[in-house]
Amino acid sequence: MSGSYDFLSPGINHIRKSIKGIKDSYNNEWDILAELLQNSVDAIRKADNTENKIDIIIDSQQNRITVADNGIGIKFDQLPVLLKPFSTDKEGDNSVVGEKGVGLSFVIFSSNWFELTTNYQGKSAKATIEDAYNWQNSNSNEKLELKINESYHEAGTSITLEKVIDSPIFDLSFDQLKFILRTKTIIGNTRSIWNDDINIEINLKFTDQNGEVQHEEVPFRYLLLPENVDKRSAINLKDFIKNFSEAGKTDQEKRRALFGKVIYDKGEITHNDNRVIYYYSYFLPKRSMWNEFSKEWGLVKEEKAEDENYLSNFSYALIKPGIFTSVKGMPTGIGITPPDTGYAGYWSNIFIIFEDSQLKFDIGRKSIHGRQAGVLNKHAKDIFNQYLKFITRYVSRDSGVNSNDWDRDEVFGQIEDMLTYNHKHSLFQKSPKGQEAQVCAMFYELVGKGVIKNLVFLTSGYKGRYDLYAKWGNKKVVIEFKSELRNILKDFNTEQKLFDEIDCVVCWDVTEEDERALHKKSISIEDVDGFSILGGNKSFPHATHELQLGGITNPVYIIDLKKVLKDIDS
Repeated sequence: MSGSYDFLSPGINHIRKSIKGIKDSYNNEWDILAELLQNSVDAIRKADNTENKIDIIIDSQQNRITVADNGIGIKFDQLPVLLKPFSTDKEGDNSVVGEKGVGLSFVIFSSNWFELTTNYQGKSAKATIEDAYNWQNSNSNEKLELKINESYHEAGTSITLEKVIDSPIFDLSFDQLKFILRTKTIIGNTRSIWNDDINIEINLKFTDQNGEVQHEEVPFRYLLLPENVDKRSAINLKDFIKNFSEAGKTDQEKRRALFGKVIYDKGEITHNDNRVIYYYSYFLPKRSMWNEFSKEWGLVKEEKAEDENYLSNFSYALIKPGIFTSVKGMPTGIGITPPDTGYAGYWSNIFIIFEDSQLKFDIGRKSIHGRQAGVLNKHAKDIFNQYLKFITRYVSRDSGVNSNDWDRDEVFGQIEDMLTYNHKHSLFQKSPKGQEAQVCAMFYELVGKGVIKNLVFLTSGYKGRYDLYAKWGNKKVVIEFKSELRNILKDFNTEQKLFDEIDCVVCWDVTEEDERALHKKSISIEDVDGFSILGGNKSFPHATHELQLGGITNPVYIIDLKKVLKDIDS
């Protein structure tokens, strides 16, 4: 049939699929706040204000978030355009952070009530969208309505989300929330670390799940540990080098100068003669100090400090080492894998944040492009080597490596209280829950005894990336070991491990907690049809489950050792 057709116009199902793609591209616990606050700061930077202000109101009992600013506002006729997916008025504007036009779409479809009120040059409007989350997850052919009305509003823009679905923000304490704002969102402005910048008054009001209300002004600046300890508890690396290492002081004097202190450094690097990368780093002499500071700042209670499940679920709200990134003044919370170095154990003592305006991310800012990560790794290695050269030899006695706080009788007493799981095919008497090394050892036991078959091992831990390289028939496979299956998410989040590079994860027990954690990241756990200890299924040998990422990549197979052992008994 002849004629011309608008073949690029999407139907409702195509739109819904695109929105789900946007939602799936986000996987950080702080993403909703990060996107809302990024828009507010961008709007303030575009305005010509004598005073700047952002109000953040979070109600954990009502699952409600409000962010209001006194920025430039939005034109009435631009609202229908800017609220569409992939629409933006920031493209090519280097003064602001946003550029892809998906942040508001992610926010809108994370709740069932979205309300935006704005004032642009004295003209006010209100836009509302109802049931966006439910619509996105339905099969309805009805269009989702955007309602826009004239409505009075003060200068700037206010966005309120109600009925927010599956946001861990509401599970945080007030101290954790402040920490997230200042380390994972643009409220933790990194520009001011190295250069002068505007100031914004940030007012935070928080109602926790118990109904307790707290209100505090939050600094518009990245939260740096050395700036928030007693001045006598921190020492500048360059000052130490000048006053101690270059001044001919004795080793004892150097140790005394560094004892128990946070050692820090900041500066800038010119990469390829035309790209300025800023950095701030600090070194903690004892690894235990990360948890001690987290407890001191109210980020974790004493009784939770040794709870592995809690620490895993709330790791993003704790002070910890790593290499982190920031772009155009906005900390991303995204880390990169430390480079291969000598004395690699000391990476657990070091924190580095890079500010690089040239960084590019995928849609939801989950990961950094590989080449750019390589650039930062190179400079991280140089920073690491400075600490290694001038610091580590004088703090090694204080590093926790040779700590005397280990009590033999207490340790074996704790082991006695552990869950006993005797099995004729394993020499271990205790359950390996929380112990990755034991999961690995039990897997090798079962292979050695012929319980798990059809795998030929090549080598383990090659170049420190994956745990085991093997062959299944003629196919080369990569195997990872995890004490708990959900721990693989941390590797995916930081790109230490990649979903499409792993063939199989071996764990002790696939639990409902694993399923919930993976489901939040849009990864489903499916039982393998025809699982048998005889390994007769056509999937990976003895695989009990598989991880599915919506058909985007091949599944990752799971070997649940507890299920394998149970099947032997049956």
